Amino acid sequence: MTFARRPIGSWPVAALLSLALLPGIASAGDACHRRDTSDFVVLEGCLQTAPGTLTISADALAQLNFNEDGLASLQAGDQYYYVRRDGRYLPVILYDNGPDYFQEGLTRSVINGRLGYYDTQLQPAFSARFSWGWPFEKGIAQVCENCHPGTPDASGHTSMIGGQHFRIDRQGKRLPDPR
Repeated sequence: MTFARRPIGSWPVAALLSLALLPGIASAGDACHRRDTSDFVVLEGCLQTAPGTLTISADALAQLNFNEDGLASLQAGDQYYYVRRDGRYLPVILYDNGPDYFQEGLTRSVINGRLGYYDTQLQPAFSARFSWGWPFEKGIAQVCENCHPGTPDASGHTSMIGGQHFRIDRQGKRLPDPR
């Protein structure tokens, strides 16, 4: 099962969350802006038709500069997306004023209110099932269940508080607590 979408027609640390837990807050009808240009120009032939959903034409895909993994990034409203040459796309969380980074080959996305990890093919590494998760480091990620954003600090960083925090491996299996 894949959460990457096809176009219609053609660990505890402060987290930057301003919009990360609210993907798709942008409204339908938002134009796509290229993240591969310095001025983020509008990509003609690309539109966010609903939260987390893009329509992107073959002509629009042909205009993008894809990286060595075959990915380009777009922004529509407040939502960031990674897009593949074949038109598959994935809405990803906002992190550090842009789309989430790929760390150890995985990026994070919130699908149906649950955070998951996705590879450069935009395929899930395992099912999306966490309230929040930090990037993988040395094969381990800190995640939490039933946690929620605290109050942002003066720099805009927001800690995740409450809930149950634990570590997972790259297959999404819970790891024992470190001793």
